[in-house]
Amino acid sequence: MDNKITEINKLIAFLQKNNFVTECNNCGEALKLKNTSLFAMDEFTPEAEELYKQMKLEIAERRKELKEKETKKPEQIENTTKHVNLGFIFERIAPTLPDFPFDKNDCRSMFDPIDYVIFNGLHKKGKVDKLFFVDIKSGEARLSKTQKQIKEIVENKKVSFKLY
Repeated sequence: MDNKITEINKLIAFLQKNNFVTECNNCGEALKLKNTSLFAMDEFTPEAEELYKQMKLEIAERRKELKEKETKKPEQIENTTKHVNLGFIFERIAPTLPDFPFDKNDCRSMFDPIDYVIFNGLHKKGKVDKLFFVDIKSGEARLSKTQKQIKEIVENKKVSFKLY
């Protein structure tokens, strides 16, 4: 019991020293904790002691969650790396897959900043009837900032042809 009182007194001293502020439940006014009934005695009120216990439990639970997250980090990094590597492989073989919507012979690979420029019709018709800028994404992958800019430029028809 003495240990508990010592711990409580240390906490009270800490809160008083650091000028913690709370909001009044009734009027919403800011109150310095050292001026509230919480510190009128050397010990917590029963309500304050219950709140203290609850907060300690929440802090312990949060620490446990953070520790679990920390131990899972290497696994998450490994999984992310695997997905990225599989994405790179998929980008390269996509034109050979049966569901790929373009003729693989019309594809010209760039891979950065976008994966393919498709010269639609070139192989079968011998003439290009449309150009497509294609980037292949899998899983939760999203367009990079540069890829978004390219998409916007194409959508706004700010594309031109130059001969040098």
